[in-house]
Amino acid sequence: MSKKSRVWNFFYKESDTVAICCLCHKNYSRKGRGTTCLRNHLKSKHPAEFLTLSENDIKYMVKTEINDNASVHTNLQLHDADPLEVQRVSDSDETYASDEKLALMIAQHDYSFSFINSVGFVNFIKVLQPRYVINTVSYYENMLCQDIYRRMQTQLKQQLVMLDSVSLATSISWRTGGQGLLSLSCHGISNDFQYKQFHLKCEALDGRHTEDVACRIRIIISNVCQELQLPKEKINCIIRDEGTCTPGSIVECNVHLLKLCVKYALESNEHLKQLDAKCLQIAKHFEQSPIAYNHLKYIHEKQLNREPLQLMEHNHNHSHLDWNAIFRLKSRMLKLKDALSLYAEEYNMVKIYPDEWLDIDLGQRVIQPIEEIVNILSGTSATASSVIPLIAALRDSLRTDVHNFVSSVTICSFARKLLEELESRCSTITTDIKYLMATYLDPRYKQAFFTHQEAQLVTEELLAQLCRTHIQQWQPPMKIAKVASNVKNESKIDSFLDNMLTLSNTSTEASTSLHSQSQSQLKNLLYLYNSEPRVERQSDPITWWRSNNKYSALFPIVRRYLSTPAASIASERIFDISKSLYSDMQVGLCPENVSKILFIKANLKALEQV
Repeated sequence: MSKKSRVWNFFYKESDTVAICCLCHKNYSRKGRGTTCLRNHLKSKHPAEFLTLSENDIKYMVKTEINDNASVHTNLQLHDADPLEVQRVSDSDETYASDEKLALMIAQHDYSFSFINSVGFVNFIKVLQPRYVINTVSYYENMLCQDIYRRMQTQLKQQLVMLDSVSLATSISWRTGGQGLLSLSCHGISNDFQYKQFHLKCEALDGRHTEDVACRIRIIISNVCQELQLPKEKINCIIRDEGTCTPGSIVECNVHLLKLCVKYALESNEHLKQLDAKCLQIAKHFEQSPIAYNHLKYIHEKQLNREPLQLMEHNHNHSHLDWNAIFRLKSRMLKLKDALSLYAEEYNMVKIYPDEWLDIDLGQRVIQPIEEIVNILSGTSATASSVIPLIAALRDSLRTDVHNFVSSVTICSFARKLLEELESRCSTITTDIKYLMATYLDPRYKQAFFTHQEAQLVTEELLAQLCRTHIQQWQPPMKIAKVASNVKNESKIDSFLDNMLTLSNTSTEASTSLHSQSQSQLKNLLYLYNSEPRVERQSDPITWWRSNNKYSALFPIVRRYLSTPAASIASERIFDISKSLYSDMQVGLCPENVSKILFIKANLKALEQV
């Protein structure tokens, strides 16, 4: 055949003896420089295109030479093995690896799939590697949702097998426009005391999902356990946020609990609500007028000779549940107080009066510990062991504020209402065995925050669990290992925590020691643990347990309770880094594939895919 043969519509001639398939981008040897092997390849691998060779009235071109205006049209399909695949295997493998890295880059960095068709990216690849052929969007979508997704599921199964106990957490997030994300995460500690966190399910939601979320969660958990071969006996507990709880049940996500406390305390204080509205109105004025903001900046930096501050940002879709956004806004406004006052005098803008500035300042001091605790509990490695100590420190902080700010009726009332909400919503935490056990097994806290009854409850539960595990003969250790840190973190909540731990040092040993060292070996084990000094609060409890093998009898219980998460906000984290993916869903990417890509994105780091 001549070069004008229809078969060359599907191949690119690299040399006299090698041709590249424009459909699957593989190299083929042309023995004898004919096209028979090329026709056979089309017949075997691309039967639909092969049929067009005999249709003279159809002009079928799928050239994939990269230029500014051309796009690639390729479908990823599975066919029988090609008998004439004698191309250079190493080049083919390298091309597939490049395709996979590009697909993972799209998932990891939240690029829209349309990015690969942009002129800038195409030209960049053309210069970087002229031989690399950019495939269609569907090709990379299928690569993520088929090959990579299946491989990561297999890896996740292998990881779950190595955990003898796990805690689950469910959360849901919604955004304007009816887009949502339902997340099921898994937390555990491996036998070598490495903290593990995986996302078992990430389900993209749209406005059509109106069914009972709590019922949906039960179905998801059941299906995931079956798919990933996770025995339900391994599940220690399930932490649910407000959106995934059954009606009337207790919200176990402590971040959401604290947000609810602030929400209802603010709603009951009309004066603070008015101040918040005024602050938002002022911020909106400067955000809508660059000239006004530049003049404010000139007053602050040039006239007052103050350090530059970044633009005041606020959440246009504000609700009281997003109180921390307003907290940060008011913190910035307090630093701009003098400049704002001068600007208001000059331009007759909405003005904040001196007594209002004082209430804003005092209100910030009341809320600051809650902001700090929310940030701590929102960390990816935050566990249930810190919940009771942090809530106890917050309680003391609010009681102090009620006493110190008595001169301000507004702020004193606000602090008192916050304290009431905290006592009401967090009252069950100190009776919940998972929080009690986690706190006790944290060498930073042990029984420092327990009453005598709570300490007795934990001891009895721990002994019962030890007996059930059939403990072997225990030998007393020769020396005690200690993990400490010199890191200091000054903050209001830190000072209250350190104070409470210092005060408890004088009384804990006498009240928590067991009756006699001559009792059973199990009680002796707990006696020794209680008698050890608590490690510094900045230390890592998991590292401490890993370096204290003398307590190996306690290891299964430690791994079970110290893996319990303090909050359930995984969906918020994933949602915030998936905006482009949801934009793709609006223009045609199916929710099922979005869910699979969200799963890949959430587990990339944990499963070491990048």
